[in-house]
Amino acid sequence: MSTAAAAVETRIGTIGIEATETGVRRVRLPGEGRTPVGEHGDGRAAENVSTAATQLAEYAGGERELFEVTLDWDGVEPMHRRVLETLRELAPYGTTVTYGELGRRAGVEDPRDVGVFMARNPFPLVIPCHRVVASDGLGGFGGGLELKTRLLELEGVLPPRLDLGDV
Repeated sequence: MSTAAAAVETRIGTIGIEATETGVRRVRLPGEGRTPVGEHGDGRAAENVSTAATQLAEYAGGERELFEVTLDWDGVEPMHRRVLETLRELAPYGTTVTYGELGRRAGVEDPRDVGVFMARNPFPLVIPCHRVVASDGLGGFGGGLELKTRLLELEGVLPPRLDLGDV
């Protein structure tokens, strides 16, 4: 099966994308490491990478709220997929859902299991694990709390922080 990969520079940092002919297989957040350098691949896989790169850059620039990319779910366990698909339905742009509520709606009893599924999300941003929050705060995020905060500010969930410079 043909594969392609690219690194796209965005306002939130460099995002890595890997795709197959079927669809996007992996999105890597800024700072996650192993980000592809340049773009390589051809055919349908390269088209999938290109589409995802464009849409991720638009999202990071505040110009896109909904991703329209095909995902390659190969290797994602059925329960993990159900949780991710439930998340996509429950938390559209500009909203959040708690780990507990997501678990209840997806049929997962322990909210900690939901946290494990979010940590293993192969499609961050496209499937918005940054919108899953703890009942008493932000909770965790694979890209770090600073990035989670920036993403929630971008979407208007949190008010933007003041940049006071060198006060």
